[in-house]
Amino acid sequence: MQTHCISDQLEFEGFDDHKVVAGFDGGAITSDAGALLLRHAHGAIGLFDRVAACFIDHRDSDCTVHSV
Repeated sequence: MQTHCISDQLEFEGFDDHKVVAGFDGGAITSDAGALLLRHAHGAIGLFDRVAACFIDHRDSDCTVHSV
């Protein structure tokens, strides 16, 4: 089944005089590259720790059991 993709670009609010654009005309690309980007962002700014800090777990850790 053929998909009907939109090849237009999405423009986002820029920062520090940089234009932020999402383009969907990448041709033959891999979806696994997102993990590489996340790893690089984490190494640069500690992304995972910063995101985790946004969530507060109010559960009592003595009463919470995880199998792993």
